[in-house]
Amino acid sequence: MTGLTNGDAGSVNKVPTVKFTKLFINGDFVDSVSGKTFETIDPRTGDVIARISEGDKEDIDIAVKAARQAFDSGPWPRLPGAERAKLLMKWAQLIDESAEELAALDAIDAGKLYHMCKNVEVPSAANTMRYYAGAADKIHGEVLKMSREFHAYTLLEPVGVVGHIIPWNFPTTMFYLKVSPSLAAGCTMVLKPAEQTPLSALFSAHLAKLAGIPDGVLNVVTGFGPTAGVALSSHMDVDSVSFTGSTKTGREIMQAAANSNLKQVSLELGGKSPLIIFDDADIDKAAELALIGILYNKGEVCVASSRVFVQEGIYNEFEKKLVEKAKSWVVGDPFDPKVQQGPQCDKKQFEKVLSYIEQGKREGATLLTGGKTVGNKGYFIEPTIFSNIKEDMLIVQDEIFGPVMALKKFKTIEEAIKSANNTKYGLAAGIVTKNLDTANTVSRSIRAGTIWINCYFAFGDDVPFGGYKMSGFGKDHGLEALHKYLQMTALSNSGSGHDNSFLKKPTIKFTKLFINGNFVDSISGRTFDTIDPRTEEVIARVSEGDKEDIDIAVKAARKAFDSGPWPRLPGSERAKIMMKWADLIDQNIEELAALDTIDAGKLYYVNKVGEIPAATNALRYYAGAADKIHGDVLKMNGEFHAYTLLEPVGVVGHIIPWNAPSLSFFIKVSPSLAAGCTMVLKPAEQTTLSALFYAHLAKLAGIPDGVLNVVPGFGPTAGAAISSHMDIDAVSFTGSIEVGREVMQAAARSNLKPVSLELGGKSPLIIFDDADIDKAAELALLGILTNKGEICVASSRVFVQEGIYDELEKKLVKKAKSWVVGDPFDPKSQQGPQANRNQLEKILSYIEHGKREGATLLTGGNTVGNKGFYIEPTIFSNVKEDMLIARDEIFGPVLALMKFKTIEEAIKSANNTKYGLAAGIVTKNLDTANTMSRSIRAGIIWVNCYLTTGSDVPFGGYKMSGFGRDLGLEALHKYLQVKSVVTPIHNSPWL
Repeated sequence: MTGLTNGDAGSVNKVPTVKFTKLFINGDFVDSVSGKTFETIDPRTGDVIARISEGDKEDIDIAVKAARQAFDSGPWPRLPGAERAKLLMKWAQLIDESAEELAALDAIDAGKLYHMCKNVEVPSAANTMRYYAGAADKIHGEVLKMSREFHAYTLLEPVGVVGHIIPWNFPTTMFYLKVSPSLAAGCTMVLKPAEQTPLSALFSAHLAKLAGIPDGVLNVVTGFGPTAGVALSSHMDVDSVSFTGSTKTGREIMQAAANSNLKQVSLELGGKSPLIIFDDADIDKAAELALIGILYNKGEVCVASSRVFVQEGIYNEFEKKLVEKAKSWVVGDPFDPKVQQGPQCDKKQFEKVLSYIEQGKREGATLLTGGKTVGNKGYFIEPTIFSNIKEDMLIVQDEIFGPVMALKKFKTIEEAIKSANNTKYGLAAGIVTKNLDTANTVSRSIRAGTIWINCYFAFGDDVPFGGYKMSGFGKDHGLEALHKYLQMTALSNSGSGHDNSFLKKPTIKFTKLFINGNFVDSISGRTFDTIDPRTEEVIARVSEGDKEDIDIAVKAARKAFDSGPWPRLPGSERAKIMMKWADLIDQNIEELAALDTIDAGKLYYVNKVGEIPAATNALRYYAGAADKIHGDVLKMNGEFHAYTLLEPVGVVGHIIPWNAPSLSFFIKVSPSLAAGCTMVLKPAEQTTLSALFYAHLAKLAGIPDGVLNVVPGFGPTAGAAISSHMDIDAVSFTGSIEVGREVMQAAARSNLKPVSLELGGKSPLIIFDDADIDKAAELALLGILTNKGEICVASSRVFVQEGIYDELEKKLVKKAKSWVVGDPFDPKSQQGPQANRNQLEKILSYIEHGKREGATLLTGGNTVGNKGFYIEPTIFSNVKEDMLIARDEIFGPVLALMKFKTIEEAIKSANNTKYGLAAGIVTKNLDTANTMSRSIRAGIIWVNCYLTTGSDVPFGGYKMSGFGRDLGLEALHKYLQVKSVVTPIHNSPWL
């Protein structure tokens, strides 16, 4: 019978001496700036263990400054991986040697079973450290054979300063789960442990110091979420945040990241995990798994099997055995080796669990056993099981995080799948059956990140762990966890006449919304003008979609994903349809090129021979990858077999910009289609025409209804509706920082969907004394004037070494003055009009600002002609780095020219920006090229070339240029999520 025990406490029978209670910053234990402390409580007794320094914003600032210095100028990210590995291995050894003390600290601080911590959790933490130590010298990019006369490779670089916010349920495990891969990657960090359980984190910081981790690399700041946690997640100098905890706090962290420097976020937000037990199961084993699944760690586990579904043929016998086992479960002092369950972590959690038990009774569920507290002190609760539950009850919907199980009967496999997926969470699930077909069908059908078959809690360092839906995004464990602390730089280096047959305005065929395979009017009936930037005349009136239309489009996409053929087709069949679509685009290329010319002012011949062929190449590239989406088979440590499945993320929202309508459309749509997703796409309101034409061609190609939906409209209405929609599973956005911030905030406020952002840049082109001056001037001009400077990677900051500066300036100005600005249909024109009046006026205002700030206008600065949105190529010299024209993304044909002396000066100036999208280097010296390319914090580096992209070369930014990659296989994988499936192996001779 359940009861409180006070037996032998084993090797530790008293509260351990608490040695570390101060903040750990820059290698030292220090008091908080405020001098404030807070109590940490023993949940066995409710007594105070110690008073802990209370860090807040000022302390976080100091810790981040230490971490930034350690990253920017310290040894850790610069050490060879093998050297980092040695120090991590030494730290792991110290963990093993300190297992008893760490276990005792977690027992008194979190109420965890001492013997479980000592024998399992602490050794597992040491093994996690060893796993990532072993990976530290295996961080490699790829060499890419591009389809043109260029050579490319990728570098994997540490993301920078990481903020870790960890929960109270597994203090030691979570500490090392976060710290180990980020250290292996070469990052520095600030970690905030839960205020309920700070002791083992501070002890672990002490071990890091003993192991030789350099000062500033690891900082541990104890404190509260609303102060220290908020400061960390909103800090402008933290590059990435990883959080494990509640959905509510995860939402706040994502919003804080969006409000600040748009740092990337990884969230693991708990679950309401189902365990499904079929008629053919071994009833004793199934009851044991069910009880372990909910009572391990007193139910304070994000993957607790809190919803147990049992097939009707064995339900009655199973229920009887389950209740018997629960009643014999031993609750008591966690130092007692006979005890199976200790106290809840703190009084607040204790009272929360009890309130849910009372709620279950009020809602009419049958209490089979438990429901009461145990003993007269401490936070102990009996194992509690409810039956006769309904799926809309709070005890079935909410994550209780305690020893409370909801038990339900089912008949068919279809009913079990539906019930299992009837939750906003998707972290884990268990299946108990002897039937292979049942196991395979259910494991593929449940929308959760980890599936255990005939086992539960079978974790491994090599098995990725993370959630679907509102259980968060990003993976812990496995090499996936290492890669989330790395960012990719792509590097490229170098190695006809015009058809004038289409010179008049094309017929506009498609102006309505494209939803569920049909062109339809908007619900409101409203339309808006799309304007020809050559003449300022109205081309057409386009249906204006808003929230109601987005809702209809999302409903169509959801139905197409949940029950339509597209995600269920073999990849090879999806590929055939995508290839047909690409062929249709080729057949209509002149009309499509003309649409982008009249809608966006783009050069017709460049559209026809460059951008639209590049778009179809992207479509074919991802079509070729659609049947190559494979998971991994993992040989776990122990008697388990695991594999991963890569599954489409679901319904995707794409919001694309106006500067490259065709290319942006297919950069977003192609990989998400190949992955098996369905989608709603909002083109920029300035440039809707080609997107609607592509939707028409998709229909002709055989893309099923509902898979692709195109809704023109405005950002504050249609765009906001996409990014905040509760039934969209991911959003991909390209555009401005301001709008990107709003998109991320909306995703955080709604269903915490993952977001991919490409937010532009202020890209440097660095030209050294040994450069070919004519070629360098040509690259500089091409970099800023391509597409009238309306390009996110425009070389708007050109730094020239002093030895060739004067000559290059002269040639650059001469070339700029001969640059032909005119009608984009004219094959002699090199530059068309800006896309719209707002952009024209914005550029002119920056030119005036440059003059006022004292920059020298070498050429340009005026409009061209009496109508349309044409601007002369504009070059400023004598530019200072704090001028707006040197700091802001102008998105027009305006170049800031600056002189430098040394390579160190060039690196410093290139990195002196909040952006990090691209950079160019012009030099004949290999050492210079290598040093510069490794030193500039940008997502793509061009060496002796510029604007060289390819479908196989990943593209995306560092810093406030966003996160996530377009192009390359990385783009395909951002529309896939990883499901880990684990099953036991019995008596294999090969283990």
